Amino acid sequence: MNERDKPFTINDRRHFTAEGHARQEGDVPPVAAPPAGPPAPEEPAADAPKADETPPAGAPGAPGPIDFAQFVLSLGAQAGMLLSPAEGSGESGAEALEGARQIISILEMLKDKTEGRRTAEESGILDNLLFQLRLAYVERARRP
Repeated sequence: MNERDKPFTINDRRHFTAEGHARQEGDVPPVAAPPAGPPAPEEPAADAPKADETPPAGAPGAPGPIDFAQFVLSLGAQAGMLLSPAEGSGESGAEALEGARQIISILEMLKDKTEGRRTAEESGILDNLLFQLRLAYVERARRP
């Protein structure tokens, strides 16, 4: 394929070679300098929380990443909602039990896969949560 038939070309614009040496002036195309002065303030998005509103921990947009304990507790909350469905939720008892059973299985898998890498606090949270969910599952499964 010749140069005219290529749909695009690749230009190396890095300022340093792979060995870490500065490239010569002719090797790098000139880069336009950014405009001087302070950057313009960005307008907050319409759905972004205001400065005085702090989203709850674990919510999208909350400060900091979610940790293992919060993740496990969020799965537990989902299972708990499935084990005690609200009136008129539209979810049948069998479907809710199956969903809760799957979440309990996921938590058991996480317990096995993270063995030896959890803190004592995380292990305690996970063990207590599994115990409570298993009890709630058995109680719910026995109800007519």
